[in-house]
Amino acid sequence: MSRSRRKTTRPIGRFFAFLGVTLFCLVLILIGVIWVLERGPSPTVTGMFTRSVRETSAIRWISNMFLTDEELDAYKSVSTEDISTEKVNTSLIQIAAATSSAQDHPSIELINIAEGTCKGKMLIVYDPKQVILGVSDDFVSKPGLQLTDMVAKYRGIAGINAGGFNDENGTGNGGIPQGLVITDGELIWGESGTPYHLVGLDAEGILHVGMMTGREAIDSGMKWAVSFITHDGLASSLIINGEVQYQNLGGGVNPRTAIGQRDDGALLLLVLDGRSINTLGATMEDLVNIMLEYGAVNAGNLDGGSSSVMVYDGEIINHCASVTGPRRIPTGFIVLKEGEAGD
Repeated sequence: MSRSRRKTTRPIGRFFAFLGVTLFCLVLILIGVIWVLERGPSPTVTGMFTRSVRETSAIRWISNMFLTDEELDAYKSVSTEDISTEKVNTSLIQIAAATSSAQDHPSIELINIAEGTCKGKMLIVYDPKQVILGVSDDFVSKPGLQLTDMVAKYRGIAGINAGGFNDENGTGNGGIPQGLVITDGELIWGESGTPYHLVGLDAEGILHVGMMTGREAIDSGMKWAVSFITHDGLASSLIINGEVQYQNLGGGVNPRTAIGQRDDGALLLLVLDGRSINTLGATMEDLVNIMLEYGAVNAGNLDGGSSSVMVYDGEIINHCASVTGPRRIPTGFIVLKEGEAGD
């Protein structure tokens, strides 16, 4: 090898050696931080971190590296909700009052949420029939749609992500829903005899949350519905008939999406940010507290984490937690333009 060639390769070799050592040190530091969070002196910190990680699709395995199965069991949050759970009392919702009061309001109202450590957006939709369920083109052979494209597909003004979907190791294409999907009164995904944790709207625009079979949902007049349950089995019901469903309030701190309804029929579409410099995220209790503050009589939890997105006027207006950009999803609650109620 010539002297000039050796002079050229030495700086390159030193650079890559420095880079390798730096990356190795960063990995060691990261492992050390996670070890402190998982096995440190504070049970509160360990519990919150473990529950937060276990709610994710891509990195929920991290806790398995530091905790035994028995230790992990102590941090599992399992719902006790079943088919006998109290059903929504539709007489508590007076949609006629919401429709008449809409004369004095814009059709929707956008609110910035800053409650304690929680930051995000809420849409108040005064006419609940202005909200429908959007779906991607094909659940089996095609990937899901980004929410901006789904809102555009239905010529909507706004939207939020909705039900859960298959996402093995956080690498799914967002095409296949989990559980049940009902659009325009038709069960298009799921089994009629299987019970699901449901969040949906009936033909009158009343929000329903709770557990029912596909057949029961159709027979009860459900027009738009999805189902969602967390990795640890927490059901989607947050508030039913003004009563907090405490059995579903476990979990950690993450981005969150939820939908609620006031007694005047107005729908509350809420997306809370997380996994960012501004905020780590929100707990289920945070969702409930904000929903109660804004008058929710019924409310349901939707898919969260890196799927939590709100679109308004063609743009994503919250902080999307996905490092690869907005995720593809199979379903979303779409807010139609004023005067285009989904009858």
